[in-house]
Amino acid sequence: MKLRMVLPVEIAVICLLGAIYYGYNAVKGPDPKPESSRTATATPSAVPKVTTTRLVSKKGGFAVGVPDHVTAKKVGFTVQMMTADKVLSVLVGPVERGKLSASSSAFMRSMKKAYKDVRVTRSEDQTIDGHQAKATYGRAENAKKVPMSFVNVVVKANPRNYAITAFTTGSSDPIFVVPRVNAIVDTFEVIK
Repeated sequence: MKLRMVLPVEIAVICLLGAIYYGYNAVKGPDPKPESSRTATATPSAVPKVTTTRLVSKKGGFAVGVPDHVTAKKVGFTVQMMTADKVLSVLVGPVERGKLSASSSAFMRSMKKAYKDVRVTRSEDQTIDGHQAKATYGRAENAKKVPMSFVNVVVKANPRNYAITAFTTGSSDPIFVVPRVNAIVDTFEVIK
């Protein structure tokens, strides 16, 4: 099989595995917590500062910060991250080199195969570690109609691009999730 055919297959497999892994954990749901441990506030306090620990994937060719309250493990060329309650799942790894729009489209095709009611809520161009990037945000439902949100960030690099894909339950607390996802994206760097 030619390398040109192998890389698109790798992208689809990585995205599909990440989507399936998250889908399973979303169905399983978070560990129950007593209601008394949650404190409701009328207005959210300032966005919490998230500390990270740098993790290097020599095999994948990148480094990324692992936020507090998130565990990470290296799996082949990728790094998988998850919170203890399985509310947030993140997959970081190399994907095929090429146009950012092509990588984003490949991700969306794999999402539509694995989930129902997949829709993009917004897309935006970014710069990550000095590289062009494209973020695609959206929502979907798994087979058991559990809603979730996702973001797929594709970073253009040479000799390959990278994808940072985060999934979270539809009912997750954005004050907890958003700063951690931002910390992962903000600390991502290509290792040459």
